[in-house]
Amino acid sequence: MKRVRRLLPLLLLPLAACADPTPSATTVTTTEYVRTPADCTELEITALVVEPGHGYIFGTHAEWLPKGQFVRVRVAIANADNTFHTTRTTDYQLDDAAGTAHPVSNDAMAIKRQPTEVTIGAGNRLELDLWYDIPLDTTPKLLRDSACATTTTLPG
Repeated sequence: MKRVRRLLPLLLLPLAACADPTPSATTVTTTEYVRTPADCTELEITALVVEPGHGYIFGTHAEWLPKGQFVRVRVAIANADNTFHTTRTTDYQLDDAAGTAHPVSNDAMAIKRQPTEVTIGAGNRLELDLWYDIPLDTTPKLLRDSACATTTTLPG
């Protein structure tokens, strides 16, 4: 009988732990990533290939028609710093011959499975494709980094 009295509090302990009906509130805070001036000076972007005139694109899970024409710009982003830096593909706009800036096509980027945000390690180089949907009656002229206010000339 003494043994049961000693064990009874231990048996009731799990029930007491579950008795509190107030759930604990967890607060999750996220901050949007913003490129710093250090990111702008340490990341060097080079346009390698420009392919205008794509009438459609297809991937493993979708096909898509452009409103005008798809333009693929293959870029290399090199990190010259001794720490990592992050960049977003939405920061790079394509200026056409008329001077109009075009954002990356979210649909084309998703279909071609290109990242929206990349972190490049110290001394590393990354190549990726940027896809744009621009009017048929224009041609791509230069790549503009809207976050750092720099431009990159396109080959050819």
